[in-house]
Amino acid sequence: MIVISDTSPLVFFAKIEKLTLLRDLYSSIIIPFAVWEELIYPLSKPNEKIPSDIKYEVKAKDEGWLVVKNPESYKYHEIALNLSKNLGRGEAYAIALSLELQADVLLIDDSEARKVAESKGIKTKWCTEVLLDALESNLIKNYQEFEALLNKMIEIGLWMEKSLYDEIIIVEL
Repeated sequence: MIVISDTSPLVFFAKIEKLTLLRDLYSSIIIPFAVWEELIYPLSKPNEKIPSDIKYEVKAKDEGWLVVKNPESYKYHEIALNLSKNLGRGEAYAIALSLELQADVLLIDDSEARKVAESKGIKTKWCTEVLLDALESNLIKNYQEFEALLNKMIEIGLWMEKSLYDEIIIVEL
């Protein structure tokens, strides 16, 4: 299975100390260099406080299951550059890489970027869907743990419409 990720799913899973759920679900995750740059950006600033979650992303790369790879074809670099006019660099390159590698899924949270990816035939998942997959695969032991992890993601900045949250909570009860 080929899985590409944008920055935010990696950050949210790392911040709740569950980045390895992605490895356990998908074996490996491929990210473009633009996403890697976004992940490790604080390391390039000498006076900036280093977020504690960076160690999980660096470890994942060192272990070899988080793979940094740019599109190889000029065509897909052009696609990324064109997408960058309306999307962030990480999102644009993640979409272009998904197209080039014919990815099975793109992990991406930004709604506009998801729409663009889906309009190009790319299957997308966002953090909540990944958490549900982990619950269904018994990587999350029960619904209470699922709800706690989802709430933790929301507390640290995952945006979700209240109606969707209520739907997920009601469905799982």
